[in-house]
Amino acid sequence: MLTEKQQKVLDEITEFIGRYWKSPTIEELQHILWQKSKRWVVQYLEALEKKWFITRWRGYRSIILGNNVWFQTTLNIPIFGYANAGTPLVDAKQSNYWVLPISKKFISWDPQKYFILKVEGTSMNNVEVKWKKIESWSYVLIDSEKKDLNSKDVFLFTVNWWATIKKYKKDWNIIYLLPDSRDDYHKPIILSEDDKIIVNWKVVDVFHFESTKSS
Repeated sequence: MLTEKQQKVLDEITEFIGRYWKSPTIEELQHILWQKSKRWVVQYLEALEKKWFITRWRGYRSIILGNNVWFQTTLNIPIFGYANAGTPLVDAKQSNYWVLPISKKFISWDPQKYFILKVEGTSMNNVEVKWKKIESWSYVLIDSEKKDLNSKDVFLFTVNWWATIKKYKKDWNIIYLLPDSRDDYHKPIILSEDDKIIVNWKVVDVFHFESTKSS
């Protein structure tokens, strides 16, 4: 089992080899991982080698992926806190305090473009993403490269620096962030083009593994 940091180093090596058909150098890994010390990189390479995820030979580009990489079935995806399925009352600051191991089958190519948020509220509980409802206390998988706004899918928005999950509609200069709920007390959020609104990408999957709680 890899630690979160070991997994990140391995992911960067795997992606580099897949993209360039050669292994990264220590200097390149140091730059990719934003590290000041080459020794830090070497320590993680040593840890990965001990766990048989890589093999290192003498030479400039000497990292070879080990058999354990191909048997590893999950990737650690960071959880960046909460998003509200109601009014936008949850701070959108990305404070990575936990990870979820997610099967590679749910991840398309680059794991670094994904993150997870825990949902609070019921304003989207009539929506299905991959045949699963977005209930309060669900965990939603966000693809940070998908910003193709449309009226069908569900997106994470930041409104005045607060996060909310909604559907989108635009009518002239009016933006509607729409609930889709079995609870009829939820109302749209009506915004102007001049309001501080950021599209923080698309909800691509939903996971339920906690008891449903009232909200």
